[in-house]
Amino acid sequence: MLSSFTLADNIIGFIIDGPYDEHAIERIQTQVKERLEVFDKLNLYIEDTVNADISLKAVVKSIPFKLKTGNRFERVAVVTDRKWLQIISNLEKLFFNAEIRIFSVQQRLEAIQWISH
Repeated sequence: MLSSFTLADNIIGFIIDGPYDEHAIERIQTQVKERLEVFDKLNLYIEDTVNADISLKAVVKSIPFKLKTGNRFERVAVVTDRKWLQIISNLEKLFFNAEIRIFSVQQRLEAIQWISH
C-alpha cells in the first residue's frame, strides 16, 4: 500500500507500507509531476515501514525520473531504518540539487518538522 499526504501546497509525502513496485512508482511519479506543473520547487517526504517490500530493482527503475526532475526539489526527507536504503539515498544526492536528509523511523516527527521549513 502507498499512502500520500500533503503538509503544504509544495510539500508532498509518501509512506510505503507494502510493495514498492511499478504501480507504486507510477503513482508517486504522477503525483509529483502534477505538483511540478503548479510549483517550481517541491519538498518531498518519503518513508518506508516494516511492511514495505522495496526491491533494489524498483529503486533503480525510478532513477531516470529522478534524473529528469532532481533539480526541482529543495528538500527531501527519507525516513527509513534500512541501511541499504540510507546508503542509496546518500548516493542520490548526486541526482538532486536538493538538500537530502536521512532520518530513522524514530525521528519521523523531526523529519516532518524539517521538511516543513
